[in-house]
Amino acid sequence: MRLEDFAAAVHKTVLRFGMDLARPLAMVSGGPDSVAMLRVLMELGASPVVLHVDHGLRGEESRDDAEFVRVLCENLGVPYEARRIELSGTNLQEGAREERYRFAEEVAEGRGLSAVATGHIADDVAETVLLNLARGAGLRGLSGIPPVRGLFARPLIERRRAEVLAYLEDLEQPYRADPTNLTPKYARNRVRLEVLPVLEKLYPGASENISRAASLLRDDLGTLEDLAAGSVRRRGGEIVVPLRALRTLPHALRRYAVRRAYRETLPDALPLGSVLVEAVLGLTKSGGGTKTLDLPGGAVVAIRPEELAFYPGRASFEGEEEVCEGELEYAGWLVGVRKADGFDARDAARPEVAYLDAALGPYRVRMAREGDSIRALGLGGKKKVMRAMMDRKVPRDLRRRTPVVVDGAERVAWIFSGELSEDHKVSGATERALRLEVRERREDDRDD
Repeated sequence: MRLEDFAAAVHKTVLRFGMDLARPLAMVSGGPDSVAMLRVLMELGASPVVLHVDHGLRGEESRDDAEFVRVLCENLGVPYEARRIELSGTNLQEGAREERYRFAEEVAEGRGLSAVATGHIADDVAETVLLNLARGAGLRGLSGIPPVRGLFARPLIERRRAEVLAYLEDLEQPYRADPTNLTPKYARNRVRLEVLPVLEKLYPGASENISRAASLLRDDLGTLEDLAAGSVRRRGGEIVVPLRALRTLPHALRRYAVRRAYRETLPDALPLGSVLVEAVLGLTKSGGGTKTLDLPGGAVVAIRPEELAFYPGRASFEGEEEVCEGELEYAGWLVGVRKADGFDARDAARPEVAYLDAALGPYRVRMAREGDSIRALGLGGKKKVMRAMMDRKVPRDLRRRTPVVVDGAERVAWIFSGELSEDHKVSGATERALRLEVRERREDDRDD
């Protein structure tokens, strides 16, 4: 493949997948794939910034890699940043990948860059598909490495290793070779060095065929996810799947609905595994009451009489917010606060509205706690906040995630959309009043 043909082919990939590579962060290790990516990005008119991450696993060779990339960037006139990772534990490769991606997001955001470009190629896709197939993966695993995922873009994803090496040879561009890529210690290396060569002998072009099959599976996966997405919706701080809608779906689409709901709850988490997906669906077969299941990343799913609800665990909402005039957001709720000119009994009768004596503030919003109590309006005595929510038919899993308004002495003044405190009500003697109105945040309330 001639120089201009290689660049034109990469440009087609960039356009096909809508990659914004005008000013990307290029992840350059010094190996052939990432070096070729940097050179072709510049050939296509991009203005990249390079990030090199030194894993520190190969001693002097790692330092030589970093120096090679620094000199390359200096010669090309490209801005350069280097970071070093201190790794520990058993799964060093996974730890290194997570740290690389964390650094990349940090640098890209700090510099206001359009994307993070990585040097993955079609051969990497084929290796990933075979490894995932051996693990018993579903469509997501068999669809390989996506060309674009969030901030990350892979402009060489349709190019073969032979094309990359030929491109660098035509450029007379040196690169670094990592000797660890030749050791059979790692599963990916064995697939690259032992499995794929056998497949190529049996079926010439096997790697390219596997990569193309992965692309087709990605299209199928997208269609299935879109079909399942219609039964998933956001409500305040929760992602909800109505049971009636879920039960109309074939079992395969139910699995995609569960995965979609989990992904919307924790966008940065790894996809939910098949065992946990089936465990979530198993909740829908249990009878009576609210049951919950803890999921990776601190998420929780609850089965209620009419829905599955996914939400971040309580630990995500342990903070508190001061109640000030204007609007505040807390745990998926929007709270409008303003001074009240008098007391409107009809308005105050709405469960989402509370009038509080401002003199007893300052007030704060936090989550309800087990020991909280309230002297409920009109009842004379105290009752536990959790009991008050139970009396109002608040599902059990929601009680510990329902916010309350407290005064400086930690006395509960109001339970969101529920009980008002006798001690904090507005009376004829009240000089200043605050009006609070709450609603669960909707998707269309979110910033663009």
